[in-house]
Amino acid sequence: MSSSTRSVGLADTIGDPGGAALFTFGLALTWVFFAEVVDHAASGALVFGLLVGGLGQTLGGVIAIIRKDNYLGNLLITYGLWLIGFHLLSIHEMGSPAARGFWSFALVVPSLFLLVPAIRMRAVAIILAFVFLIALELFLGFAMLNGDIAWLGKAVGWSALASAVPIYYLGYERLMGAVTPEPSADGVPA
Repeated sequence: MSSSTRSVGLADTIGDPGGAALFTFGLALTWVFFAEVVDHAASGALVFGLLVGGLGQTLGGVIAIIRKDNYLGNLLITYGLWLIGFHLLSIHEMGSPAARGFWSFALVVPSLFLLVPAIRMRAVAIILAFVFLIALELFLGFAMLNGDIAWLGKAVGWSALASAVPIYYLGYERLMGAVTPEPSADGVPA
């Protein structure tokens, strides 16, 4: 192999999971909004949405890491596995409100660490998503520990929707980047 020939590996041949993974993240957050603000009877769909969102994010995160898209991969895996854990706590008797509340608080520290690169890159949409996600994590934790304070559930729902909007936007950006034809050597789209 000459020095000008580059080997093609899995990272070069696999597609960008960013759009789909971010859309499943937004979907899970949107279900939180529906269940907490629009109709609490939708909580059954929320529990399923948490699982779908968690699986989509985790799978997308693993693929992103393989593609060497490390920031997106770490973000998706962290939130994906957290969602799967919250789903399991929501369907198992060990998942008391206190367990789910402290599970929510536990995500604040990784969220703060994941926010730092976004601030360094001045990535406004990612920063906004994290501000609302951290608010969601705090409101959710307090809502789980203080079930008798009704406004906390509404704050959870609205924080979820506020974080879903920039996440949907980021998913759209990734999707459009994946489907936009790259220019050929003569500058004309292929």
